[in-house]
Amino acid sequence: MEKELGFGIIGCGFISNHHAQAILHTEGACLIGATDVNEQNAEAFCKKFGITHFHSAQEMMSSDKVDIVCICTPSGFHAQNALEVIRAGKHVLVEKPLALNVEDCELLISEAEKHGVKASVVSQCRFHKTSKTLKKLVEDGSLGRIVTADLTMKYYRSPEYYLASPWRGTWKHDGGGALMNQGIHGIDILLSVMGKVRSVHGLARTLARKIETEDTAAAIVEYENGALGLIQGTTSVYPGYPRNFVVSGTKGTVGIAENAFTEWNIEGEAIPADIEIGKAKNSGASTPHDLDFAEHVPHIEEMVRAVREDMPLSSSFEDGRNAVKLITSIYESSRTGKTIYFD
Repeated sequence: MEKELGFGIIGCGFISNHHAQAILHTEGACLIGATDVNEQNAEAFCKKFGITHFHSAQEMMSSDKVDIVCICTPSGFHAQNALEVIRAGKHVLVEKPLALNVEDCELLISEAEKHGVKASVVSQCRFHKTSKTLKKLVEDGSLGRIVTADLTMKYYRSPEYYLASPWRGTWKHDGGGALMNQGIHGIDILLSVMGKVRSVHGLARTLARKIETEDTAAAIVEYENGALGLIQGTTSVYPGYPRNFVVSGTKGTVGIAENAFTEWNIEGEAIPADIEIGKAKNSGASTPHDLDFAEHVPHIEEMVRAVREDMPLSSSFEDGRNAVKLITSIYESSRTGKTIYFD
């Protein structure tokens, strides 16, 4: 029997519980310990899960029991924490976003390659049957020539949500608002399905919440395949609605809401027997507390396989960079009033 791979967690806030539970529910994985700059948080978290309380990231990095580290700190610390882990020779899984700017993403990509570690960013929607199926339909031409791809993310986050964690909604520690924090999962799937972007023109506004960053944004995207698309994201629409993604081509249209198919119309074809049309389940549209740890399990399972078998990862640092690049380009377009063209 192969040795279990040891996991450590940096950051003991809300999302760390999802990582811990996912690790405990993954064969071949073992939760070793955690650390947080807030010693009381770390102590309570480690006591809850019966694991080692590391008093610093450096102490965790020096442990030969820790093979893989999950970064669960506020967004503004992701790049710094991940860099430390990579340079210590540990494999790393970083919560979204990978970093707050493209330059830091590029540095992390380079360092991970240099040190030969497995490096992934949390993008759990890539593991959904809906997104994988839609990606295949686009790639094999089942929808004909793709004409439009529209993504709407009308979420609700209360004023209390931002007050509870003052780093949220700040440029320094969150890097953005409705798009960078809540909307990045939808944007990641958009890029996974549609491929490279040619240009984007966007508007980002703070209309309802007392935060630095945007609570409402909209953008027009042109893809290298010629298709056009709309992106709309907000955190101030009551009561919050599931993320909706619709791709239309000359031969068909398929739509998904979170993890459920909502539309399936392909010329000359019936809906396959294994495709169920329904409503979104376990949506975090109204509050992130509606989500559970189950969506993190495939990420942990894949990390274990990737390390043991030297396999590629479904959500690479390059993928994380691409999502950050599109979001920050929308912000730049909003600031300058100009269309941003991609290389």
